Amino acid sequence: LFPVFAVLLLVEFPVLFVQCNSPALGDPYTLINRVQTECEFEALRYGTRLIDKYQNFDENTEWDMRIHHDYLVEHMGFADWIQSGLWKSGGLTADRKHAPTLYKKGGWAGSKNISQSSYWALENKWIYMMGDSTMRQIWATLVSPFQSNEFERNAKEWTRDRCARQYPHRKVHPSGGYFPEEGWGGKCGNNEVTCHLSGYGKNGKITFDWKHFPYEDYDEWIFGEEGLWGASNSSTVNTTLTSTSTTTSDKSSNEKESHTSRYPDVLVLQMGLHTCFHSWNHDPKKINTTMIHQHERDIESLMQAVHTAIHRPFRDNRNNANAQPLTTVVIQTAGRIGNSDPWGDACTWRFNRVLAYEAHRKGFVVLEREELERRLQYKSEYHPDFKIIKQNLHLENPSANIVGTSLLVLLSCLQRNGSDYNSHLPPMV
Repeated sequence: LFPVFAVLLLVEFPVLFVQCNSPALGDPYTLINRVQTECEFEALRYGTRLIDKYQNFDENTEWDMRIHHDYLVEHMGFADWIQSGLWKSGGLTADRKHAPTLYKKGGWAGSKNISQSSYWALENKWIYMMGDSTMRQIWATLVSPFQSNEFERNAKEWTRDRCARQYPHRKVHPSGGYFPEEGWGGKCGNNEVTCHLSGYGKNGKITFDWKHFPYEDYDEWIFGEEGLWGASNSSTVNTTLTSTSTTTSDKSSNEKESHTSRYPDVLVLQMGLHTCFHSWNHDPKKINTTMIHQHERDIESLMQAVHTAIHRPFRDNRNNANAQPLTTVVIQTAGRIGNSDPWGDACTWRFNRVLAYEAHRKGFVVLEREELERRLQYKSEYHPDFKIIKQNLHLENPSANIVGTSLLVLLSCLQRNGSDYNSHLPPMV
């Protein structure tokens, strides 16, 4: 009887038996450490506070008044446009305070140098962001202080027109094509680009690199020996800054000469939405469950590849006392897009949990974007005529600003590493 019962348990509850193999079952800080755990919490708490302030006006309050809540003006980053204040108010907030003054008080403007601003944790850092169009939205928000609000709104067209294609490091996917061996078809091939823009400080850089599925040929390259963290030949790695109409070319001329001596300081990865989009055909009998389960397994392969890459002896770090620290890896869950079909949502939410677990298994921190956007939409999901925020694939502001600020809080907390370093500067909860 016992062997039969054991087999039934293994079939029905395999996860329980996997976990019981761990000698530290139930102990805290076994996958990620105390500081990482606290930093995940601080990022979620900071973003939630911003969201709740946006939500706390009554149902008769329109968007312009909500977005200019005094607390958001002072504590939300990457939003220089917020200093203009309410429409035709002369720069006033919802409580009739001077918006530019509050924004400067929060440390988002007016500092003589970045080290004395709320962006201090980004100074001279190379932030590398890989993901789909919703990650591109966060990337555009992070670079918006150097560009314009128009750039933030039109990042999709801008990147498609100006940024370098990812070929020959991935298979070419012509727009509108069908790729049965990969389980998808459509126009996503238009997005297969890499963009490098100037970031915070003289040596700062912020990169967007398109990511479609969890582990593809492009991932094999970029995290392999010949990729960005490669220990051997780097001649195929091009990190030249993308030309813009608002940035000078002085820095670009030197970038080709120096890029081989550096790798990203921070890697932010997001995935999952496209797996669920392409595997779901609006008919329960046509869900490509094989594709979904394969991509869930591919997450583990990706995390292992990333872990190997950032720990690989870097070509310019050998016997170097001033070697660059290991890349900080942040895994960002897919956002809460308000899918009109519950099957699509369920797929994404399940995917996020697999993603977070596999990230923690490799010691990577997780930014719970889904939870932030869930809270942002909870007053807008079910009333047919009343929406505090429109439910779209790319949520309107302040969504991207809040997610971006939460990411900044996470990176600032990790850089403090449990100390009171720069504790006199925001962002602090």
